[in-house]
Amino acid sequence: MKEKIRILFLSANPWTTSRILVDEEAREIFERIQEGPYRDNFEIYKHVAIRPIDLQKLLLLHQPHIVHFSGHGSKKQKIIMGGTPGRGKTVDRHGLVELLALYRAHVRLVLLNACFTNVQARSIVEVIDYSVGTGKGIGDKAGVAFAGAFYRALGFGKSIRQAFESARAELALTKMPRTRGIELFVREGIREDDPFPRMNMVDETCCSARHAKLVLKTIEERSEFRLTVFETGSSARSSPRICAEVRSMSVRRCDTNERRITPDSINAVK
Repeated sequence: MKEKIRILFLSANPWTTSRILVDEEAREIFERIQEGPYRDNFEIYKHVAIRPIDLQKLLLLHQPHIVHFSGHGSKKQKIIMGGTPGRGKTVDRHGLVELLALYRAHVRLVLLNACFTNVQARSIVEVIDYSVGTGKGIGDKAGVAFAGAFYRALGFGKSIRQAFESARAELALTKMPRTRGIELFVREGIREDDPFPRMNMVDETCCSARHAKLVLKTIEERSEFRLTVFETGSSARSSPRICAEVRSMSVRRCDTNERRITPDSINAVK
C-alpha cells in the first residue's frame, strides 16, 4: 500500500481577533474529502489555538505533505497565531520560510486560508512546491467554501493545480462574495502535469463508495471512518473572519478575531 497523504490542519483565533469559522472549515474539509473515491488515502491531523512555538513540533510529529492554516492575516502580510494567553502574535515571514525549508522533503503544499497572505505564500514557494494565499480580505464563508471545494477535488484524485481551479470555479458559480485575490503559487521547475497528490494514492477506485470506510481519529476517540482526523485542543464559536491588525469588524479572515469554532462542527464530524 502506498503512503497516505497527511494533512496538517492548523488554526488560530485569539480573543484579540474576531471570531471565525475555523471548526466549521475543518469539518467542511473532512466531509468534502469523504465524498471522493480516494478518501481512504488521506489522514487529517487537526490542531487548534496554534502558537508559533508549536509549528516545528507538529511538523516533526506528523511529517505532513500538506499544511493548511485557517485563521487571520494582518495588513502587514503576516499570519496571526496565538501569543500570550488570549492575545494574537504575528509570525515572522522569513522565519516561517526558513522553518518550512527544513521539511521540504515531505511538505509539498502550504495553504494559507487567511486575509493578506499572498506575499507570505509567494515567499514560501521558494522552498515548497506549492502555496496558496490571498492578496485581499477573504470572506469567512468564502474561505470555508474554497477549502471544501479544493479538498473535495483532491478526494476525487485531482492534482493541486486542478483542485485549485475547481475551487475557484465553484466560488464563481455560486457568486460567493469576497473571493477575489486567492492565488496559487508554484515553485519554479515543477512540471505542469505534476500529479501530486494522486501519485501517492492507492490507485484502487474499487474501494470507494460502498466498500470504503473512513477513519476519523481524534485525541480522545475514534469513529468508523477511514480518513483520519487527529484533533488537539478546542476552539470557540463562529463568526466572520476579520482583516484588521488588532481588531476589526468585518466578515473576513484578516487581522483580528480569528475563526469561528462551533461545538456542533466537531461533533458533526465525529
